[in-house]
Amino acid sequence: MAINAKFKEPNAAFSYEDFVSAFRSSLGYALPSRYEVIITSPVVSDAFAARKVSMRCENIELPGRSLNTSPDSNMYGIAPEIVDGITFGGTVAMSFQASTDLEERVFFETWQEMAWDKHTWNVKYYKDYIKEIEIYVLDINNERRYGIRLMECFPKEIGPSSLTYDAASEIIKIPVTMQYKYWETLDENNPPRKKDAIDGAGRARESVTAVDKLNGGTIKRTSSSRTYVNGELVAESSSKTVTKT
Repeated sequence: MAINAKFKEPNAAFSYEDFVSAFRSSLGYALPSRYEVIITSPVVSDAFAARKVSMRCENIELPGRSLNTSPDSNMYGIAPEIVDGITFGGTVAMSFQASTDLEERVFFETWQEMAWDKHTWNVKYYKDYIKEIEIYVLDINNERRYGIRLMECFPKEIGPSSLTYDAASEIIKIPVTMQYKYWETLDENNPPRKKDAIDGAGRARESVTAVDKLNGGTIKRTSSSRTYVNGELVAESSSKTVTKT
């Protein structure tokens, strides 16, 4: 005769009634069709155009994030995977419904042209063509429930649009691949860590020290320091020390 498994809590954590109640409340499912995109143009005079383009975004991805890991060879037995870095997706695919004059395509073409000089073909400064993009997930009442900000964005690629007689009633779509450096949350209850200001000129410095105690009593100390001016990284240094106890 089989012996039933025994658990500390024998009953299910959620009943069917709990599931149905949560689905029907404001805590129900998030819908992929309920979202909002806010694009900021590097050109100040294009604020109204940026708003129109934002409203025509018919498809966008919520970017992911992953932790880089490697085996900890200093541990005996089964070596755990430890975090040694972080990776963001790098690009986000977007698609826009085109108006009659393809204003959406022209908007991103103009943005791209801020990255190089059309007469000399010389590339321009990075800070001259990057901007931020905000993505929000909405509920059925159009209230924002989740939001992120993509940092240091620019349109890396404007994809081709098909022109054909086969579908006379369809709208031309403008595919755009947006490059970004990283993203951060817009939830004010979970704000990103701010750097510690050290003077009134927009300069800030952050320092991180990591101490690892290895086998045999060896201690490895890794220190890194970064200096920012007006949000731009201007200096970075690191050092490592190993001592035996």
